[in-house]
Order: sequence, then structure tokens, then C-alpha cells
Amino acid sequence: MKILILEDEIHHYHILRHMIEEIMPSALLIGPIPTVAEGRHFFLSQSDVDIIIADIQLSDGLSFDALSCVPDDIPVIFITESESHALKAFEYNSLSYLLKPIDKEQFHIAMKKAERLLSCRKTNTESSNKANAVTTLAQNEDFRKRFIVKTVKGEKIISVSGIRYIVSEQKNTYIKLLDDTSYPINMSLEELASQLDPQQFMRVNRKFIVPLEQVAATERLSNGKKSLILKGDTPPEIIISRTRRNEVAEWIG
Repeated sequence: MKILILEDEIHHYHILRHMIEEIMPSALLIGPIPTVAEGRHFFLSQSDVDIIIADIQLSDGLSFDALSCVPDDIPVIFITESESHALKAFEYNSLSYLLKPIDKEQFHIAMKKAERLLSCRKTNTESSNKANAVTTLAQNEDFRKRFIVKTVKGEKIISVSGIRYIVSEQKNTYIKLLDDTSYPINMSLEELASQLDPQQFMRVNRKFIVPLEQVAATERLSNGKKSLILKGDTPPEIIISRTRRNEVAEWIG
């Protein structure tokens, strides 16, 4: 298990390290990272950690500014000297909020809670993967292969293989094709996502469903967000939802 520590006071870091070694002797500790700038650099270059332990007040600002770059499925244990940021912490996947000086028993409870959460997620993921593997062949026959859309001359049959992306704009849904034409369709993105093969199509945020075949790359932005780049000229700006980053990464991979 990899545990990252954001802490600018070396004395508190040593206390944390000692307590972690008592309850998780095999854990790999990363840090301490003492600044927001170093934290952002770490998370933008990698996110391969299981648990984050974060002091809120670092030497150059609040750790929230670094944690905005963290995937939503990594639990965070906050350790701070003030209760004033407790509500804000819940926006950053807070699992526990502990006050300094650190109470050993409370810290142990928080770490065990994080360990149980990670264990449940791993079990659920493995079960889901097995179930998906068993049902994939049967399900593939149930997914949409084509749509019928209205045009000024009548109706047009669209094969899903010709879709560049599907977008929701001003409460309307449009299918954008590879030939750059666009057609409205009287269905919501939620309905469309449920009818398309999830191995080939994914709803990556509130506005877009994209086919895997049209994905050219992903790009990390300076504000910590991540965008999806489609093939072809003048691709639309598609920001991957924070809650779907890991899911999109697995889908692309």
C-alpha cells in the first residue's frame, strides 16, 4: 500500500510515520511533500497512491489547491490545527478530519477505515470484472447498431460506426457524424449511453458521449483538469469529469 503525506512540519511527519509503521509495517511512504506546488507537480505527473494524509496548511498555501488534481477514488485523511476547513475538506474525498496534536487511537481508526474502503473497492472491482466478462458476448447483441434520424427530406439511417461524438446542447441532443454533418435525436444522453456498447462508447461528462475509435489522446491542463482529444480537425473541447477519470483511463487502455 502506498501512502502519500503532505506535511510541512518535519516533527509531525515523524509522528505520522511512526504511527503508520505500527499499524501498517509493509506500507510504502511517499513524502513528506511540504508545499502546494510540489503536491500539484506530483499529482499531475502521477497518481499511483492508495491513501493521502494531508495537513491543510502547507508552507505556501492550502493543500486543497494540490488535491484538486487528485482522482476522486483516493481517500484523504486530513490532519490540521483548526476546525474551520472541515466542510471544505468533504469536497476533496475526505475520509477523516483529525486535529493536531494527533490522537493515536483516532488516527488508527481512520487508517483502518481507509484500509477497509480500499479492500471493498478492490473486491467490488474484481467481482464486476468477472461479471462483465461472463455477460459481454450476450450483451453485445443487445446494443444499438444504428439510429433513424429525421431530415428535411424524410428519415436517415445512421450506423453507430459513423458517429464522431454525441453532444447535449441547450437541452437538445445531437449526433455528430464523421462527415461533419449533425442531426438532432429525441433521446437524452442517459438513454443513449444505456443503449450503446460501453466497450465502444462512453459518456465522459455531462455533455458528451464519444466512441473509442475517435479518441486520439488525453491531455492534462494547467488547472488540474484533463481533456479528451478526438481525431480530425477542430475537435470540440471535452473535459473529462473528475468522477470518471479512472473509468475513462481504463476504457482507453
